[in-house]
Amino acid sequence: MQQRNEHHWRIASKQGAYAQWACAVSLFGLLAGIAHGEGFRNPPPGTFNLGRSGSRIAQIDDASAISQNPANLIEVTGLELQFTPTVVNITSEFQSPTGQTAETIDPWKLLPNFFLAAPLKDGKVALGLGITTPYGIGSSWDTGSSAFAPPTLNSAPGVFRYTAPYFAELKTINFNPGLAVKLGDHFQVGGGLDVMWTELTMKQFYPWLAFPGSVGLEPDGVAEGQGDGVGFGANLGVTWLITERQRLALTYRSPMSVNLEGDFKISNITPTASFIGATPTSQFQTKMQFPTIVAAGYGIRLSDTVRVGVDFEWLQFSRFESLDLNLGNNNFLIPDRSIDQNWKNTYTLGFGGDWHFAEHWVLRAGYQHYETPVPDGTFSPTIPDANQNVITVGLGFQTGRHSLEAAYGLDFYDTRQITDNQTAAFNGTYNFTVHLMSFAYRYRF
Repeated sequence: MQQRNEHHWRIASKQGAYAQWACAVSLFGLLAGIAHGEGFRNPPPGTFNLGRSGSRIAQIDDASAISQNPANLIEVTGLELQFTPTVVNITSEFQSPTGQTAETIDPWKLLPNFFLAAPLKDGKVALGLGITTPYGIGSSWDTGSSAFAPPTLNSAPGVFRYTAPYFAELKTINFNPGLAVKLGDHFQVGGGLDVMWTELTMKQFYPWLAFPGSVGLEPDGVAEGQGDGVGFGANLGVTWLITERQRLALTYRSPMSVNLEGDFKISNITPTASFIGATPTSQFQTKMQFPTIVAAGYGIRLSDTVRVGVDFEWLQFSRFESLDLNLGNNNFLIPDRSIDQNWKNTYTLGFGGDWHFAEHWVLRAGYQHYETPVPDGTFSPTIPDANQNVITVGLGFQTGRHSLEAAYGLDFYDTRQITDNQTAAFNGTYNFTVHLMSFAYRYRF
């Protein structure tokens, strides 16, 4: 009798598990922030941009301007190469209303970035190239935690076992060539192309026991989806030199859609599932929507050695209304393949500055507030996001043609208390710990 009750429970629970699994994948599909807030956007690339996190747009004056404000490429005085990796350490912790817990593992993430700037025509024109990782996430949960516990004849599975991927990874590489032109004494404009490669990988347990016709404790399958694709966009920047010491900058980055195609694999297929068409491998297709970003920055030079500024950004995350999945001949395994996301438009606001306190040395600092685009109703442990406040510092040393810089950011996330999620298993308390680091070597010819 107990085994039959367990079997009935598994069948009933599985009716929602298919849709819940698709929901988890869809949430990951919009990521682009190594879980660094703002849904899926990574920390700003480059040590200048991390060290001055809240004021990057108006006063940026190195080759990384190509990714923040291409108009300011004009201010790079010589051919410049810059390699600047960002390192992120992030951990997430979860506790359900019933006391089940989970935490992430493998907290270290590496984001390489490269910049090139070349002034031409006596500084009236400049070319630039950025190779960056603007979006991405890595989420790996400890499958030995109680929230991922497998079911037994005497107990139900953990709340995340069949509802959330235990591994999800989004990779992006953006190739961003650009051009800047100086227009008279007060205006400089720039623009560029974005050609972004994107790859998504996820892994999740699949409960074959709940499949009609299963008998006994069937071993779980592991469902893995992986796909990649390329998207195209553009970016623009304008800097107005109001006075010798003041400036105003406006930037625009276009939205981007990327179609992902690849393979869906699933293991331990039961004879019944195989008989009605399930196969170990099928196609995997989905689409990711990246946001429009509009920003404004104001900067002022207070003295020959001190500059400060403020930035505001608006991000159109509302483009991500839903995500559609196509698993080819395995589509019947997930009946609901269009999952509501309903993300909201958000903003960031911050300030920062730098101080050339000694010959060859510069100190940077910044503050930025990020608003999460993810509503409680569609929140997922695959993208455990919350509002955050980031305090950053940076230190740079230059001698001759060489420059070394380092920056650090401490990220204060709000605790996220979810109570009304569309997937009840995701309700609970989420806490996050994030450290951001960036290093740079720059050579000017």
